[in-house]
Amino acid sequence: MAAKLLGLLFVTNCCLVFVYCVASISGKMFWITIPENVTVGEVIFNLPSLLRTKVEEKAELPCTKMEGDPQNHFRVTENCTIVVAKPLDWSVQLGYQLKVRKGRQNISVYIELTDVEGYPTPVYNEMCATPVNSKSEELLFRVKFSTEAVLEAGDIFHYSETASKRSSGAWVNSTQPPWMFQTGNDDCNIRIVRYFTEPYITTILNGLWGNYARRLTCTATGEPKQPNFSIQLFNPKHETEYGFNILRKIVPTSVLENEDLNFFLLMNFDSLSLEEVQAYTCEVPPFEDPISMYGVLVKGIEYVDIEVHPVGCPNAKYGLLCDKNCTCLNGARCHGFNGACKCTPGWKGAVCDIPKQDVSITTTPSDPRKIYTSTNVTFHCRTYNIDVEFVTLNFPNGSKKSVNGEQDLTVTIKNIQAEDNGTYTCVVNDTSGNIWNETLVFEIVNCPPNLKGSQCNETCDCQHGASCDRWAGCVCPPGWTGARCEKECPDGKYGKGCGKSCNCFNGANCSPTDGKCDCTAGWYGKHCSKPCSLNGMFGWRCQHPCTCKNNGVCNNEDGTCTCASSWTGPNCDKYVPLLESLVPVGSVVLLVAIVMAILYKTRILACSAPEMSEEDKILFELKRMEQDLAQSLQPGWLNRWEKKIRHLIPGPLIGEGMFGQVRKAQLRTPEGELTVAAKTVRVEDSQSYRDFYREAAILVAVHEQNDNVRASNIVRLLGLITKSKEKYILLEYAPKGDLLGFLRQVKNRDGEVLLGNLLGYAVHISRALQELERLKIAHRDVAARNVLITGDNVAKLADFGLARDVYATTQYVKANNLGVDEFLPLKWMALESIETGEYTCESDVWSFGVLLWEIATLGNDPCLDDKIHLTFLQMVGILRQGIRMKRPPGCPEDLYRLMRACWRDVPATRPTPDGIEERLLQMIPHEDIEIETAF
Repeated sequence: MAAKLLGLLFVTNCCLVFVYCVASISGKMFWITIPENVTVGEVIFNLPSLLRTKVEEKAELPCTKMEGDPQNHFRVTENCTIVVAKPLDWSVQLGYQLKVRKGRQNISVYIELTDVEGYPTPVYNEMCATPVNSKSEELLFRVKFSTEAVLEAGDIFHYSETASKRSSGAWVNSTQPPWMFQTGNDDCNIRIVRYFTEPYITTILNGLWGNYARRLTCTATGEPKQPNFSIQLFNPKHETEYGFNILRKIVPTSVLENEDLNFFLLMNFDSLSLEEVQAYTCEVPPFEDPISMYGVLVKGIEYVDIEVHPVGCPNAKYGLLCDKNCTCLNGARCHGFNGACKCTPGWKGAVCDIPKQDVSITTTPSDPRKIYTSTNVTFHCRTYNIDVEFVTLNFPNGSKKSVNGEQDLTVTIKNIQAEDNGTYTCVVNDTSGNIWNETLVFEIVNCPPNLKGSQCNETCDCQHGASCDRWAGCVCPPGWTGARCEKECPDGKYGKGCGKSCNCFNGANCSPTDGKCDCTAGWYGKHCSKPCSLNGMFGWRCQHPCTCKNNGVCNNEDGTCTCASSWTGPNCDKYVPLLESLVPVGSVVLLVAIVMAILYKTRILACSAPEMSEEDKILFELKRMEQDLAQSLQPGWLNRWEKKIRHLIPGPLIGEGMFGQVRKAQLRTPEGELTVAAKTVRVEDSQSYRDFYREAAILVAVHEQNDNVRASNIVRLLGLITKSKEKYILLEYAPKGDLLGFLRQVKNRDGEVLLGNLLGYAVHISRALQELERLKIAHRDVAARNVLITGDNVAKLADFGLARDVYATTQYVKANNLGVDEFLPLKWMALESIETGEYTCESDVWSFGVLLWEIATLGNDPCLDDKIHLTFLQMVGILRQGIRMKRPPGCPEDLYRLMRACWRDVPATRPTPDGIEERLLQMIPHEDIEIETAF
């Protein structure tokens, strides 16, 4: 009988399945085509009723699967329905030929798989693979939150919580976990969304939303190259389409449209690696209105610190809560983030359930870190699913060992040494004449525990949990140093190798492990820089209310009161009439005047002081201005750098302003003539000479305390001329001019430049600020106009005398309205410098933020609140409102966040110069920065 051709189309829940059928007298055959990403549990085929006989319909005989699917990827029900039982993979197996029996009939069903782009997913990524943890009560990683808040009452509230399965309510709800967890398929980007139904937490988040604290800027505080981390708050009832698009990628529509849910919190990690603890500190915007938190009113949050500790899930579990069951089989490793399987040798497939002809070569111990010299190492050459004729293990020295007809070959090398290093190859010949091989590059690098040296004969004796490295010796954990890690980091240092500088103030102790500050009585804040008396409190953690009355000033440390005039007593509550208080003072003044007159008459006070040297005069003036700078200068500094005026040949003018000028000149030296930049004062007044000697003193202090001045990012000092009528500071000549001119010429030339390359100059200046910070010297005028570009394309900080002498005065504002008769760079100055005239390393960081803005705009004039020209009072008013310069067009978000961090009101909260360098290097795509100049 001729065969009957049938074409059937079935619609399942996930896909269209085309069935091509051939029916004959002897049996029946069906052809099914399905995509490889069909969901487990999906029905892909039902036996068509038109092929059932009347006898079969009456008897309702069951279907059974006979063959064609040894790994059981499909399940056949009694009513002849075929269901997907395990994940499929087209790259592993293209199709399956199932044999199904129904009654007396044998039915063939061929299932063809089609390739789906991007599948299989997820992918096992080694970079973010987590450890295995047998404790099921833990999360995949433990997160510790700690914060410090200022309460409405004035006291300081410290709060810390660790998110784990043991936590109650707020973190893990066993009936309905409020977490959504998403990982990238082939990277380690992680998105964690937490939604909230608890009324007390909703109240807190509502307050944050009302105070515009909807995104926390988080900075890595741990080791370099930590992943970026951010926290965002979303409110579905008041969310933009942009916010909804972000949430839709993670949150199911049914959850997102739930009207009972008010807030979603998104935590975002970019390329997370959990090899060690990741630490962050997050900046919270200031509050306009107090927020109710746990029954108290909070005026503001000083900081939020977050630590991410890798923990791992138990074997066969994965997910954020370690509550998902892995599907991996045959000893495969399950990825803690996404459940992807890492197959052991001899297996393949999405769940590692399909046998694979394979060869492996391994060692015992298997962990290279546990293989030491002089220990016994066993090499295992194993075959899987191969009909073996013989197996051979080839050694690095050319020798070999073979075995016939065995699946495995095991060889032990006793007392292994460095000469046993090399390539080991396992060669397998099967019975069909095929050859299989696998290699292992073996390199023993470790000495036995507690030993080091080329011969592993020296003892480490490390302390405090330090590891012993064969060549480096003791590798100290954070907070410890010394040959055996026996010493705690010295005061002011912390971290690995004690290489980081603490940023704690007012006598606070710095944790040598992580640099966190333990404030003394009377101070609070992340760096212990804020006095408790700001909030009417005093003492440790600002727990005691001040009792001073009648405008008395409360001591933030012990609460003692400094009374206003006419008031006295411990609490300034006793009134003293003004006349009574003046009588004893007047008597003392009169007595002192009489004594001074008698001493003068007897010529005791008429003795003249000895004449001071020029260097002493300069030091005396410097001490009045900057004590730290004066202390950095060793006696004789002026003479050590003095050059003779006759050795200088002035050349053309290369810079001139109201107060000074710079000439290109030739300086005769024992090595020959040297091109220099000779800087001199033009207006001979006290302020100009003060700035001249300040700049000379700073350059001398930097150069005499720097072992490698040629590698410095501060302009190089070549000499001083101070004993002639014309006084000069002799500096290295920078042929490419200043950074501001460079930026503007690039812009005028073609308008295109790679911002990443220009940021290389910013990295150079951050290093210059690190040098000044070490000496506790403030520059006072960090700006693009005061950065020189050398012939080697290196940016160097110059002009340390508040260098308004060489450039146009449009950059500087006359400050005599504040009692200071000088020109100042108003738009580059920190808020505290404008208000009080105080200059510090922290105020230089503010100015550095403006320099970054100049770079991002290719040399535009800073513009605040859309105003080019501002008075001192206007500037203070605008800054006190929290207004800062706007993000330049095309400026990356990370760069603008760094600018904003430099412009924080509180100096101690600004990033440090070394922290700035780290953040800039993360933004620059290449380590080697090449910048095409416009000259």
